[in-house]
Amino acid sequence: MAAKSQCKVHYSDGGDDEEVEEFYDYSSSYIDADGKQLVAYNDMSNTVDLGNGGSELTITQITDDRTSTKMLGSWEYLRYYFQKPRPSPTNDSAITAALDSRYQSMGLATVQSKDQMVRMKVMKEMNRSGIKAHAVKDGHEE
Repeated sequence: MAAKSQCKVHYSDGGDDEEVEEFYDYSSSYIDADGKQLVAYNDMSNTVDLGNGGSELTITQITDDRTSTKMLGSWEYLRYYFQKPRPSPTNDSAITAALDSRYQSMGLATVQSKDQMVRMKVMKEMNRSGIKAHAVKDGHEE
């Protein structure tokens, strides 16, 4: 059985888990070399908060003046961890308003009205088909 790796015991398959609980008790690994407990999970006065979001572990530590967050992730997301997206400007609306006022001061239209759009379509059609479109627009059929 050892040659086929069939000697492993599956935990929490239902049934008698009490027999194997002592082998799955990892609480001794939560103590460091000085004998201090690293993370007290159920302690409400603890300043460390553990959040598990699927394949990532989020560790949030709250101190008096700041909050620090660290994420431990999976190897399958390694390519995303090294990506450095460009920071988005925080004042997008201010930049847009400044450009809009500049365009308006130069006499350029930033947003076309519905009438302007219809007029442009009619002019485009007139240029494409010549006099026929002009006659149809005026109500004259030749």
